[in-house]
Amino acid sequence: MAITWPRLGRRLRAPAHLAGEAAVLVGVIGITLAFSSSDGSPNNGVVDPVAPVARFVPAPLVHFGWMGAALGKPVNVTYVPPVVVPTSPPATILITSINVHRPVEPVGVTSSGQMYQPKNLWDAGWYKYGPTPGAPGDAVIEGHAGYPNAPLLFARIGQLKSGDQIVIVLADGTHQTFLVQSNAVWRAGTSPPGLGEPYGPPMLTLITCTGPFDAQFKTYADRLVVEATYAGQS
Repeated sequence: MAITWPRLGRRLRAPAHLAGEAAVLVGVIGITLAFSSSDGSPNNGVVDPVAPVARFVPAPLVHFGWMGAALGKPVNVTYVPPVVVPTSPPATILITSINVHRPVEPVGVTSSGQMYQPKNLWDAGWYKYGPTPGAPGDAVIEGHAGYPNAPLLFARIGQLKSGDQIVIVLADGTHQTFLVQSNAVWRAGTSPPGLGEPYGPPMLTLITCTGPFDAQFKTYADRLVVEATYAGQS
């Protein structure tokens, strides 16, 4: 079973992953992204410089001489600082309210479109073909919920409340801060639109498994999606 992401548009997105659970599919600019499903064993697996703007509206006969000495008075002087777009990959995820402090591994997808799981069950997995956290678009990070009575990394993300802080530390040492906006449960095999979109305001989506657990097949029926808005860099 998989979640199909029909288009890039609004940003409610889909849950996913884990080795025994159903796959979560995502359509991102023609790329199908799926999260492999089990919550137990892993698969192997700019600066955009906006040039400073200085607009001078001179008085009549204004003359600017050497070193900017002006014979008239310029007005409407505006400076726009450069906009820095993060490009470094995420290295650590910090969610103090639920005691999460773990490394983040970059993961890709298999030939069938399933998202690889982190090699370490306690690590998070970042979809490396999508935006880095803090860059425009939706950065997607998955993590195992674990089995009943055997919780793993994202077992408690359903407890996150609106306004709770999520910090992603990038490899360059910068901290990208996000605030929880919402969470939603999606049935495995369904798909919210816009997961992993590479444009628009910076956002973060966390995904794990939830819902009824099938002990025979070690799968969960649903996916939990937590969405967070960007609060800035430090």
